[in-house]
Amino acid sequence: MHIRRIIGKGGAPVLFLHGFLESGEIWNSWLSRQAWIADLLIADLPGHGKSREWENDPGFSGWSEVLMNQVDELYGEAKQVHLVGHSMGGYLALEMALLFPRRIGRIVLLHSTPMPDTSLQIQRRKRQIALIEKGRKSLLVQNVGLSMFAPENRDRLGDIGEELNREARKCSDLGMVNTLNAIMDRADYRAVMTRKMREILLITGGQDPFMPAEYYKFLLSKYPEMSHFHFEGCGHASFLEVPVLSLQIVKRFLDEG
Repeated sequence: MHIRRIIGKGGAPVLFLHGFLESGEIWNSWLSRQAWIADLLIADLPGHGKSREWENDPGFSGWSEVLMNQVDELYGEAKQVHLVGHSMGGYLALEMALLFPRRIGRIVLLHSTPMPDTSLQIQRRKRQIALIEKGRKSLLVQNVGLSMFAPENRDRLGDIGEELNREARKCSDLGMVNTLNAIMDRADYRAVMTRKMREILLITGGQDPFMPAEYYKFLLSKYPEMSHFHFEGCGHASFLEVPVLSLQIVKRFLDEG
C-alpha cells in the first residue's frame, strides 16, 4: 500500500485515510496551509491513487494490518498513531482502533459514522457493484466531486470538484468492487466508540447529503463525551469547503492528545 511520509519533529504521527473514489492527493492543499510538528502519513488505499487493487481482497481488517505493519516499520511496535479519516476512511480508522486498541491514539471522523450499513444502504451498494460488473462504472463516477459540496460552495470549488472527478475515474473496476464489498462487510464499531469516545472528534456539515442532521444528533446522544464540531454551510468535505477553520480545529484536537 502506497504511503507518503512528511517528516516532522516528533510526537505521535498522524495517518490520513481518504474516502471512497478519492486518494491521498485529496489532503494536499489542506495540510499545506499550516506547519505540522508531527510526522504525517498519507495513504492511498487499495485500488485508489498509487495503490493497486488486491486480488482476494480481505477488506478493512487486512487493510488495517498492512497499514499498521507499515507504521511498525517506520516507528517500531510501541508507537501510537493518530488517525484522520474522511467518510470511508473513518470506517477504516475505527477498524484499526478495533484491531489495535493500544496503538491508536486520537481519531478524527470527518463526515463518517461508526454505524454498520442499513439494509437499504447494502442494497444500493449491491446495485452499484452490478453496474460496475456490467461495464457501466461511468454512471457511478459522473457526479463524483461537486456533489460532495454544499450548493453554495460549488462555484468557488469547481476546479477541486473536477480534480476529484478525474481521480475517481482512475479507480479500476475491481478496486471499486473490492472497496464496496469492504464497506458492506465492515464491523460494527459502536463498542469502539463507547470505549474511545473521549478521544474521538466528529466533524459534520449542515448540508451533508450522506449524513442528515437527525443522524449525527443521534450519534451525539449515544456518545455524549465525544468531541463534535458542526459546519452549517458545509457538505461532505469540510476540509475542502472550510479549510482554514477545520484545520485549526483538527490540529487543536490532536495536539491535546
